This record gives sequence, structure tokens and C-alpha cells, in this order.
Amino acid sequence: MIELLDLIKSSYLKRTTDIPEQKEIWIKLSDQFRPDLTLYRIGRPSTLITRETGDLGLSVLWIVQAALIRPILKEIVLRSEDEKDLSTMLGTINHNSLCALAHSENPAEPVILSESGNGFILNGEKKFITAGRNAELMMVTCRMAGDEKISHIALIDPAQLPDGSRPDLKLDIMKSVSHTKLILNNTAVQHFQIPRIDPSMIRRLVKKFGILERALILEAFISFLLYAEKILNDAGAGISAYDEISSLMEMQSSSVTKQIDEAVYSEKIETQNIPLQKMLPVIDTFKKAYIKAENLIPEQEKTRLRDLFLFDNLKG
Repeated sequence: MIELLDLIKSSYLKRTTDIPEQKEIWIKLSDQFRPDLTLYRIGRPSTLITRETGDLGLSVLWIVQAALIRPILKEIVLRSEDEKDLSTMLGTINHNSLCALAHSENPAEPVILSESGNGFILNGEKKFITAGRNAELMMVTCRMAGDEKISHIALIDPAQLPDGSRPDLKLDIMKSVSHTKLILNNTAVQHFQIPRIDPSMIRRLVKKFGILERALILEAFISFLLYAEKILNDAGAGISAYDEISSLMEMQSSSVTKQIDEAVYSEKIETQNIPLQKMLPVIDTFKKAYIKAENLIPEQEKTRLRDLFLFDNLKG
């Protein structure tokens, strides 16, 4: 494990531009820590990664795969009327596979699913997809024309998408993992790629596991502050926030553990995260310290610590 953490840390800058290397480090990470939350009810690899390597992007990737992708895929197979066709399509997905959920979109311009002679057609755009360039399977939420909410999930092999359909967002945060849009322009899919599931169930699954994903990301971000404190203090920032961060971490980790249990055993998650208002003063202290000490921070660390501005970048 120590060797893996060293590799994650030393390869960080390379992975900000090397998409294949992002996949290679994922394979090593998923071999060490399978993306299965049932193995980590207490103590998550996502917090270990941020605390020891400062790689928030890779931590979020593990969270997306463990808390969002695989639970939804499992439920799709269990609940769909097309289990045989789906099992064949999903048979190659294992713990090393990278899959993506394309859900975020402009509410005024949702992705629309239309019937065609041989199947369906998809049109529209998704806004934010983690690991979109390395995905081996894309789950795309969509709706029929006239539907007020999402009503279907399309399972798409990225190999069937044309060049340019997954442009990079070029974010200034979480740069160790690619983040893309998804442009669907008369994209044809077969019937079995649209599992027959009750639309209300699809919405519940996306909502429930999306809540759990956000809780884990908040937990990982708090752990990331422990890494950031050390780097900033090495640059002379003089921050003393360890006790406060540890207290926030204890509260959020307790909430996450409860939310994992609720996700497994209940239809919805009731436990709340710690209020963001409790964190904002601490985050503000770190952002000001980063800006003040920026010229004294090594380049590799500077790129990592841009993730202190995560919530600023994700507004809206």
C-alpha cells in the first residue's frame, strides 16, 4: 500500500495531462481497494488518498465508482425486465472497469430519448462527467419528449460515439482525472440498451446514491484539508487547524457510515451531512493562506491545492 500511495503522489502532475496514465493508476488503485462500499463501512480509501497524497480527483473517482456507478448498475440488473441482455452487456464490467454516469444537464435542454424503427435515438448534452475520456460504459439519464423528469437510463458503449462527443471541460480543479461533457447528436441505441425499469425507481436510485456520493466527497474534502495544512505550513502559512479539521472529520465520517447503512437497507437516506456553514470559515482560511503563499508553494503542490477552491468552481 505504501508503494501505491508513493506512486499516486509522484505521478500526479503527469496524470493531469496523460489520460492513459489516469487509467493505469486507477487499475492499481482498484486492485488495492476494490470499489465496493460494503468493504469500507468504517474507514474509506477515499479519505486515505486525500490525506496521504492530496489527490482529491482520484479520491472522487473512487467514490463515484464505489458509491454511485456500481450500486446503480446492480439495481438496474436486479430490477430490469431485460436481465439476460443486460447481463451479457455488463458481463465484462469488473472492479478495474471505469464507468460513468452522465446525469447533470441544463434543465431547460434535457437529453431526449425518441423511438425509431430499430430502437431509440438520443439527443442533447450532459454537463459534467467524471472520467468521461476513460469510461468503458456510460449510463445516460434521459426522458421522452414531454416528460417532466428523467424516465430512462441508456447504457452506451463509448466506442459507438463519434470523435468530439466527449470534450474535456478543462477545469482548474481535480486535474488528475478527466472531466468531460457528453454531446449526443442523433445517437442510435438498441432496445436492450434502455433497460425497462419503472421511471420512479430510476429517479429514486439516482437521488439516493447521488446523496451518498456527495457525503463521501465532503468527507474526502475534509481529509484533503489535513494534507493542505501541512503543505501550506511548509510554505510558511502558519495555519493551526488540525483540531478543528479532526472534529469536522469525526462528525462527517459518522454521518457517512450511517448513510451507507441507509443506502443498503432503506429506500432513501435520512442522515444529514455536517452543515457546509460549519466548514466555510475553515475553507476560507485555507484559500486565503494559499493565495498569500502561492509563490512559495512547489508547482506540483500548487496544482493539487487548487482543489481548495472546489466549492467555488462547482457553484451552479
